Amino acid sequence: MKPEIAALRFIVSHKDIYYISWIIDAAEGIGFLQTDDAKAGKITIFSPKEQQRYLFELLAALRAEGLDIKEDKETEADESDNERQI
Repeated sequence: MKPEIAALRFIVSHKDIYYISWIIDAAEGIGFLQTDDAKAGKITIFSPKEQQRYLFELLAALRAEGLDIKEDKETEADESDNERQI
């Protein structure tokens, strides 16, 4: 059975994108990061649903280090509107 993959969108400081990507890559199996708009700091993290708990713990730890990581609710709303139009 294939794992169900979620696309989670966030906004981070563009200087932190590589750092976050390397951390996620080092935590094998937790997911991978795609940069959607580097200047705006928009990223998507693809993660298997069964690994999301660990991903959110990792993001909380990075926030505790002082990284500004916010959910990108605007992109999610835009995509929901587009899906309704299709």
